Amino acid sequence: MIADDVGVSAKTVRKRLERMIENNLATFTIEWAPKAENNFGTVFHIVLKEGTNMNSTIQQIYKVYSQNAAYCLRYSNIPNFFTVHTWTKTSRESQKIQEKLQTEGFKDIIPRIVLSANYYDCWVDKLLRTK
Repeated sequence: MIADDVGVSAKTVRKRLERMIENNLATFTIEWAPKAENNFGTVFHIVLKEGTNMNSTIQQIYKVYSQNAAYCLRYSNIPNFFTVHTWTKTSRESQKIQEKLQTEGFKDIIPRIVLSANYYDCWVDKLLRTK
């Protein structure tokens, strides 16, 4: 448990973690590598028009594309930008998602096909190992 690892109560961990999530200071990931042949991963880079609400837009993406949207990521250093990571059985399905996204009124949509993924440690990983 996190509380045991860092030497504080579970309640303290929960409050601090909730605050970190609210301020986009916590990132949750899983290590994942596609193995099946009939699967197609696409990451859509989406740029919002100025003044668009990021949270409600991402909630809408999850609602409309729930069958295929694995997760969305937003980046604190790039305003009005997020990525939608999708999983489909065919490239045609991915293309249909792109066509539908293009009707949503975003400033820009750039599809990226996932062929492989590599994971690299960053300063957060190194900091956690020293604690």
